[in-house]
Parts: sequence; structure tokens; C-alpha cells
Amino acid sequence: MSFATFTIMDYVVLLSTLIISMAIGVYYAVFKKQETNADLLVGGRSMPLIPTALSLLATYMSPILVLGYAGEIYSYGTLMYETVFSSLVIVPIAAWIFMPTLYNLKLTSAYEYLEYRFDSPAVRIFAAGTFITQITLYMGVVLFAPVSFSLHQALALNAVVDFPIWIAVVAMGLSCALYTSIGGLRAVVWTDVFQMVIMLAGMFAIVIVGIMQVGGLSKVFQIAGDHGRIQFLKFHLDPFERLNSVNIFIGHAIMVLSICGCQQTAVQRYCSMKTLKKGIMTLFITLPLVVFTVSLAAIAGVVIFANYATCDPISLGLIKRNDQIAPHFVLEYLSPTSGLLGLFIACLFSASLSTVSSGINSVTAVTFEDFLAKLKYFSNMGDIQQGRVSKFLALIFGVLAIAMAFLAANFDGVLAASIVLNGSVAGPLLAVFLMGIMLPFTNKYGAIVGMIVGHTVTIWICLGAFFLKHRTPTLPFSTDGCSAEIWDKVNQTAVTMLNSSETHAAQFVESDVPWPEKIYTVSFLLYPLIGCTVTIVVGSIVSILTGYQRFSKDQDKYIHPLLVSIIRRFRTEKEYDFKHNSNGIDLKSMVTTTKQPITEGHFRSNGSYHKSKTDAKEDSSSNGYATNGHYISKEKNGGLVNDGFRYD
Repeated sequence: MSFATFTIMDYVVLLSTLIISMAIGVYYAVFKKQETNADLLVGGRSMPLIPTALSLLATYMSPILVLGYAGEIYSYGTLMYETVFSSLVIVPIAAWIFMPTLYNLKLTSAYEYLEYRFDSPAVRIFAAGTFITQITLYMGVVLFAPVSFSLHQALALNAVVDFPIWIAVVAMGLSCALYTSIGGLRAVVWTDVFQMVIMLAGMFAIVIVGIMQVGGLSKVFQIAGDHGRIQFLKFHLDPFERLNSVNIFIGHAIMVLSICGCQQTAVQRYCSMKTLKKGIMTLFITLPLVVFTVSLAAIAGVVIFANYATCDPISLGLIKRNDQIAPHFVLEYLSPTSGLLGLFIACLFSASLSTVSSGINSVTAVTFEDFLAKLKYFSNMGDIQQGRVSKFLALIFGVLAIAMAFLAANFDGVLAASIVLNGSVAGPLLAVFLMGIMLPFTNKYGAIVGMIVGHTVTIWICLGAFFLKHRTPTLPFSTDGCSAEIWDKVNQTAVTMLNSSETHAAQFVESDVPWPEKIYTVSFLLYPLIGCTVTIVVGSIVSILTGYQRFSKDQDKYIHPLLVSIIRRFRTEKEYDFKHNSNGIDLKSMVTTTKQPITEGHFRSNGSYHKSKTDAKEDSSSNGYATNGHYISKEKNGGLVNDGFRYD
């Protein structure tokens, strides 16, 4: 077992990835003149359909997924693949719930909606600030991921390349910040397309070489099946079980609903399309691409296991964690072929670049629209000046991502902390959007208190689980098939720890945890569900206790269209609680007068004049004024004013 070093072809493949990504950004900066915020942040709202769908896919193809999915299947089997089933169901639901409302508002920041709906800048700022904090920290972890998984075992860059790994981290971060800042959303989308191709090529290389090593795809699945790695449809109603079909479907459904429906990266992309129909098509095109990519990652995990089924490198002490299995496989089986090692590292770099560039562009949009645009100094700037501010913000967030990557290298458990962060944020943020769109009675007090309690509960559970360090045993591994050469290379200390040829990667014994500590053992997949449920329940109760928000005509565009039609059908005009129209006129006190019959022209008590009902029908030029002062033009059955009342 000998590992090859980088060849000229490996350098060419890796450096080409960074150079081409930079070139795309320069092209859109120089030749396409991305100068205003409309160009930089939403692509002039005229983005092409297929590239945008691929970009949305690439955004969530982080190296944590590329490496972690293979490790998950290697250790726990294929049960996690069932996430594709929830994606198939939930993506159309996400499009139906969120897109008709959010797209028609022509948002740049998704959190603008929250201020409009709840009539509260505080709700918007709180949600936006949470998102910025989450993404900034997560970008650092993602940027460091290509080398962090292999740092402690001297794999990947620092094992095969003669320059420090931090040069790679800084090079990735700076190139990403530069092409994102100068090229804007268009550059991000088209580099995502290129990087998606590299990612798929890297995974295909693992699958093809791995299948050839075993002797065919059917043999791969036969070996995996014999060792219990092929698992599906495990229906247990146990929220404390790490993986079962129910937890996977429900937990992942909440994540998909959040990611595809109301997360800034998705909203920014489908709001950049020319029409609502194209925005919806973007999500529907992304769906089969997600299924294909996750399937490829799952097959890669099965293939890697088949190659190590009888000689597990974790049990031998060659690697420490299951998320290091993919780099180990690449170094053993792909590195002897010139160019393939460079392709795999380029695959990891591309996964990092696509996620970080989308993150930079998203937090730039949120920072400017939700914070700076509220300041008179920035709001009075011209379009090009505002664009320059956004470019500068993108560079700042790129530098912050690099700083977070350095931070990730100096603290253990940063990856676990990122999972805690994402799990605690996704649920409450989804909940506040659901409250706004689907629960018209909820108010700003319910939204704020609900988010605070939701974040607090999920962070408490996540941190409790982190410090409890409860682990679920992996499926069994074997070292029966290791060759004498491999045993010679294994550290003798690690060998003496092997009590048998059949062992587990981590020697944890699953035992019952007493209450109240047991709450910390709830499946990590259910963190978003807990946060979402707590936020909605608390937010609804607080809204009712503080005077729930009555549905009014001016809220129509912030509520789901189906709910609007239902409410209008079952409520009379008198039951609407109109507060203010666009002219600031108090309509609530006038609602009762709209029922008064109009027989002859006269002045109402509020001074507004109506012509007679007869004159209005007979005279095509006849006009009148409603009780609220609105001018009514003659129609066949009277006039319709913008408060929704018809006068005959």
C-alpha cells in the first residue's frame, strides 16, 4: 500500500479549477458590467433557467456532503439515502407554499418579507442577523473542510503536495471572494455550473475505479448486502433512534422546506427569474438533479465499503473517523493514475467554492438590504455607488470566511458545532415564514418571542448532545482480509487494541440514558423539527395573548393566495378589520357605513358625495365618491374602489 504524490497533471487539474472560476468572474465584471445591486445580487432578474437550477444544486453540495455521505454509508449503511424520498415530496410543497407570495414581492433579501408581513423592522433584523451569523461561521467550516478531514492523518494536500495546506485555504478563499464580488450573482451561478461538473467528475472517478477494483457493480452490492450495508424502510416510531425511516423523512422534510422555500440562497435565485413560472421550474429542475447527485454519492459510499469490507482502515488505526474514508480510498486507489488525485481534490475545492461563493453573495444581499439600506447615507447613493458597496461587502465576507477557516483549525469539534448551528437555526427561521404566510393571525410579538424560544430550545438540546457525547455504535467492520503488507504498516499499538477481527470503528456501547439527559439523545435529524414546532406553538400563543393580528385587505399580498380566497369567502365586508389604506385613511370606523343604501345623491356624514343609484347606471359619465372619499368610476354594476367594496 503506497501512496503516489502529485504529478504535473494533478497540478494542472487543480489549478485550472481556480483559474477558470476566476476567469468567469472577471468576464462578467469586465464584459457584462455587473455594477449595480440589481445586477450583482439578483442578476437583473433575468437569470437563465438551467444554469440557475444547477447553481441551486451546487450551493448545497458542500465538501461536508461529498466526504460525509460516503462515511455515513460506510459506517451505518444506506438508510440515509431515504432523504431523497422526502425531497421528492417536499420540494413541490415548498414551491406551492412560499413561491407565490415571496416571488411576487420581488425581494432581494428574503427577510424583507418579515418586516412587511409583521409590520416590524425588529423581526426582520433579528432573522437577518441570525442568518448572517450562521452562514459566516458555516463558510469557514466549508472552506477548511477539504483539508480538515485529512489534517490529522497526513492525507490529502499536506501529504502529497510540497506547499503548506494554508496556502490552499487562502487561495480558495481569496479567489472565491474576488470572483463573487466583481462578478455578482451571474458569476456565482456560472462558476457553480462549472464546479458542479468537476464535483460530479470526482465522484464518478471514485465509483468507476472502485467498481473496477471489486470486479463489477453487482459484486459491489453483493458484498455490501452480505455485510449489512444495504438497509431501507426501517419504520420505528422512536425519536431517540439515530436513524430510522420516520426520523429521516420528517427531519429531512423540514430541512428541505427551509432550504428550498425560504432560505436566502434559494429565494435570491428564484426571485432572479423573469417570471414566477420560471422560478417554480427552477426548483422542479433541481429536484431530479438532487436525486441523481445524492444517488451518486450513495453509490460511492457503497463502492468504498466493498473495497474495504474485509480490511477496515478505521479498525486498523490508519484513519480516525469515517469521514476520512473517501480521501483514504482516493490516495490508495486513484493516486497511482496521474490526474485523478488532482481531480478529487479539485472536486472538494469546487464543493467548497460553490458553497462559499453562494454564501458570500447571500450575506452581502442581506447585509445591504436589511441593514445598510435603512441608513440614509446608503439609501441616498446612486445605483453604481451602492453596487460598489456590495462589492466591498463581498470582499469583507470572503476575508471573514478565511478567518473562520483558521479558527476551525484551532478548535476541536468545529464541524459538530456547525451541525449544532445549522440545526438550531433552520427550524425557527422556517417557522417564522410559515407563521407569516400560513397563519394570518400571528403578530410581531409572537414572531419575535417564538424565534427566541425556538432558538434557545434547539441550541440547548444541541449543546447538551454535544457535551453528553452519546454515540450510536456503527455496523460491524472486519479485518480478516488484510494482507501481510498492510499489517506490517499498521502501528503496533493500534494492532494490540484489536481484540478480534470483527470490531466497531468506535468502541461505544449504546445504553439507556436516564431523564432528563435522555432529551439530549434525540435524533439529530429532528433538531429542525423541534425548533420549528416550538417557534410556531409559542408564537401562536403569544400572538393570541397580545391581541392577534386581524386579517385585512392590505395583507393579501403577504398571505398565501389560497388562504386569502378562503377568508374572503367566509367573511363579510363588515368583518374585515381594515386599519389603513395607502393614503393613511382610517377605514375601520367607516366599514359599517358602506352597507347604507344609496338612493339619491347626497353628502354622507364624512363629507363624501354619492350620486343617485339611478344616475350612476344611466349616465355613462356619472361618477361618485365612496364614504371613505375614494372616487368611483361608472361600471355596469357600480364602482369598485381599492378597499375591496363595490358600490352599485
